[in-house]
Amino acid sequence: MKKVLFATTALVLSAGVAAAEVSLSGDGRMGVVYDGDNANFNSRARVKFTLSGESDSGLAFGGAFRVDQEDEKGGSASQGAAGSVFVSGAFGRVEMGDVVGAPEALFGDFYEVGYTDLDGNGGNDIGYLTGDSANFTENDNPELLYTYSTGPVSLAASFSDGTNPSAPVDGQEMAIAGAYTWTNYTFGAGYEYIDGGDTGVDAGQVDLAMVAALGATNVKVFYATGTQDSTLDNNFGIGADYTMDAWTFGGYVQYTDLDGDTFAGDTAADNAVWYGVGASYDLGGGLSVKGGIADSDLKDTDMIADLGMKFSF
Repeated sequence: MKKVLFATTALVLSAGVAAAEVSLSGDGRMGVVYDGDNANFNSRARVKFTLSGESDSGLAFGGAFRVDQEDEKGGSASQGAAGSVFVSGAFGRVEMGDVVGAPEALFGDFYEVGYTDLDGNGGNDIGYLTGDSANFTENDNPELLYTYSTGPVSLAASFSDGTNPSAPVDGQEMAIAGAYTWTNYTFGAGYEYIDGGDTGVDAGQVDLAMVAALGATNVKVFYATGTQDSTLDNNFGIGADYTMDAWTFGGYVQYTDLDGDTFAGDTAADNAVWYGVGASYDLGGGLSVKGGIADSDLKDTDMIADLGMKFSF
């Protein structure tokens, strides 16, 4: 895939001094999405800026954000609510902005089904308590993520600063995680905690994960249980993908059991199962065809599906 350099800012004072640069990339998609009732066209195009540099002492630094993550009022990427910046060295990597929480940084999510992600019936995202999708890391409130790896050991920690200027209630998130890799297997654990501040609701979550890389097959297993005021009793999921030549097949299934709570849209259900399966074919040069189906056992939900093309520039 051909990469096009959009802009480069380089100041070379002497041999051995690294150059800082700004590069441009992008992605797009087009196809058809079935929402359970109707099939509709769906398309988008996005541009991403990636910033990188190196200090005289060898510290790497940089950042990244998409054009759609900025606005004319400077209320997103320029304020830390989208995109991220980082500095890294022998001490590890420190990121700030719209970053994931510590467990997600080490364990990730399940295989992404469909060219649009098909998250309307639960989706492939693992139910982490903290990070870029949680309660106190929204507008104008960047999160901090630290990661470090040495040999088979990986560590991560994340937290917010406890203040959200865009919300009337202050609260703070924090999480830690660790993983150990032995041959083709990685085992990990994490703990996430939310101090609800003025809400008076404090919630915790214990996360366990196992990832196996078995040649052309990748398998991921995840388990979580809530603590303190969390309504999560058990969350279990497994996902896998298999690559054969230009083809990739993958899917996931997740189960969640709530304690003293029910799912939105189905107030009679305190547990649910959702799943997705899909496939993609790599045409080369950054172009692929991808599709999938997803469904859940919740009342008044229908199977959703998509089929389309994905572009990477």
